[in-house]
Amino acid sequence: MDKLLAIPRRYLSRGSRGTSPVLVQEEAGIHVGISADLPQAARHASKIFQEKYQQWLERGRFAAWGRYKRQYFTVAVGGGNTIKAQYQALIQQHHTNIDWLKHVRFFLLEESSGEKGWESAENSLVINFIVPLAEKLLREKGIIRLTDALGLQAPVDEDDIIDRMVAMMVNPINLAEIKKALDGGKKAAARRLARQEAERYQRDIQNRLGGSMQFHCIISGIGKNGTLGAFAPYTPELAITEPGVVVLKQDSGALRVALNRSVLVNAEFISLIVAGHHKLRALGRFEMEETADFEQTVMETPLRMLRESRETAEKVYIFADEQSLHFEETLFEFSEQGVLMQNKAETRPGEEPDGTHILLLHGFMGLFSFTNFLVRLPSAWTVSALHRGSYAKTLPDAEIFPFYARVLRKAILKIWRQGRPVPYAGHSIAGVISDHLLLSIIGDYDGDITPYEELGTENRQLVDALRASGIIHLATWAPTDGPHTGENIKHLISHYRNNTTLDYSGFGSTYGESREKLQATEEAAVADDDRIAGLGRFLEMRAAEPVVNSFNVVMRSLLNNRKVQQRMLNTNSPYVLRLVGNRLLKTASFYGLFKEVNAALHDPVEYQQRHLKALDIILAYDIPFLSIVHEDDFLVSAARHREEHNYLVAQRKKKEGVRRESELQIPARYIAIKREQDAMPVDPLNPHLLIMATSNEGNNMARQITAAMTGFVNENIARAMRNKTVKPQASVRRWLRGHPAPNKTRKPKVA
Repeated sequence: MDKLLAIPRRYLSRGSRGTSPVLVQEEAGIHVGISADLPQAARHASKIFQEKYQQWLERGRFAAWGRYKRQYFTVAVGGGNTIKAQYQALIQQHHTNIDWLKHVRFFLLEESSGEKGWESAENSLVINFIVPLAEKLLREKGIIRLTDALGLQAPVDEDDIIDRMVAMMVNPINLAEIKKALDGGKKAAARRLARQEAERYQRDIQNRLGGSMQFHCIISGIGKNGTLGAFAPYTPELAITEPGVVVLKQDSGALRVALNRSVLVNAEFISLIVAGHHKLRALGRFEMEETADFEQTVMETPLRMLRESRETAEKVYIFADEQSLHFEETLFEFSEQGVLMQNKAETRPGEEPDGTHILLLHGFMGLFSFTNFLVRLPSAWTVSALHRGSYAKTLPDAEIFPFYARVLRKAILKIWRQGRPVPYAGHSIAGVISDHLLLSIIGDYDGDITPYEELGTENRQLVDALRASGIIHLATWAPTDGPHTGENIKHLISHYRNNTTLDYSGFGSTYGESREKLQATEEAAVADDDRIAGLGRFLEMRAAEPVVNSFNVVMRSLLNNRKVQQRMLNTNSPYVLRLVGNRLLKTASFYGLFKEVNAALHDPVEYQQRHLKALDIILAYDIPFLSIVHEDDFLVSAARHREEHNYLVAQRKKKEGVRRESELQIPARYIAIKREQDAMPVDPLNPHLLIMATSNEGNNMARQITAAMTGFVNENIARAMRNKTVKPQASVRRWLRGHPAPNKTRKPKVA
């Protein structure tokens, strides 16, 4: 899958004092600017437009092909509300430093013969730009000067001025006769007239711009399904690769005349302004690179046409408001002891209706640590990041994480009963939830592991679901990581005090050399007094919750300040973090966080025994398992993850009767992410927050992780498809074409 982009390479423009949006060029070449709201995104887009015009005026026009492109800055525009905001910003900011009358000429991306809810690009341009521009110029220049500039003979009024500006500046697509023919039921005549108008419009543009039909600038919005210009998903004319103008027949019977895909791709500068809800799916699909055939991805998400080449991508500028990159919210409901429970999730819908639905469980840093995955996991998948909710925070310490596990259990079973594969991935403290989920299969945490054949119906269904897709642990926490962190704190203090070499490796070994039975070494072992008893006593006080929540009030009040919001969007970090930083802090509950920390450290000796038993449950029920951790993780031990992996592999080889790990039918995988630079970073949190991309290197780690997750899940589902335990998945079949399934012929020795 996805070699995922999003590693900012250089900062191209900054506003004064860091309060204006920053334009970042991502690894794949596209430029991204995120603003707090649509008006600011529009101002940012207008600023870059003016810079491109100025470059043309001072240098570009002298080398341009043809007299027309040397004389005029050519702009093709679409319709939509977001472009109206840019029109307004252009008039407010640049009515004087762009010579609109002398230099700028507009063309249209498309025009329709009439559709319900359709807004004409030409009407929008005239009403929202030409008319206000005329009014502005009249106030500033006066009617006499403006009349002379337009070559009109007095006397004239404002309407004459506007008519002249429209005639001079706008190159229209005329579909009046076509609409008349359609209204009269003359469909064949309408199609003939539409083809004639398309040919006329194409000749007109080619006479001015040459055969490539290369505009200086294209301005457009995008649809939530990736629509660009006139092209919705699966429009057959997307396959046309020669620059031209096409006629598109709509389901309603209406006809559109539109600039085709190649014209959009050829433009020197492509400005996309994005606002409103639910645009993230299309943008995520645009940004990722996929193993699927490129032309197929263009059909599914036309916006991807702008990823045709690196050269094309570098011409693309996306100006987004923060709201456009929010996710849909879904609801999982279940009953517990007669009480209806509801658990929310941030969800990015997948393009395969019955395809994989992956569940994400976040760590202490909160839901938005999964933003990278919501954006960049395969577009065929539905991706849901589960909220924790507030209910569990009211429970006693020992019941909080078992409750979270029941929520996860109910969600998995609901999706599995719909016939869909349902892998899950947990980060950091979500590892404790994963342990409780596995232990819930046997009921008695201290009892024996029940053979699969003796499990009840619901437990068998849960095991079947886990077998089909697998479990993914991302730098997950276990009680022995407490001593590991303590050791790293000593290393960090020594570094600052004595200038010793930084080392976040903790203990060299957590369990020792034995792969037959895992038992913590003396230095890595946990004890009951490891619990942060003081925190627990404080949280039991009546005043604890209001005191802690006062921090929430202060933080959220600060984040309501517009300058603070914009500074967070402009931090020197990948755009995903710039996007979610203020959202995360606005929604974080410090009291809930403290309750979770206390609950996670509840009875550490018992929790460690349960953690080891969860590993044996993975083995007993033949559940595929993938563990990913950074080699320099400050908070969890990479050594522990590696030793647990070695244990799982040794036991699986024994169970399946094979000698090499590569021969295993049920995978137990381990990936250690390595740092890119030689020197250890002083910041100890970034390695642990590998899925949050808190740095440019962190974003690269997220790319490696999503690729590994995709391969692991697809491999498991492919095996389940062969065993006929899940329905065929088109996305998995596409993936298999480039990734043949290993060990396809040998039957595994599994329960």
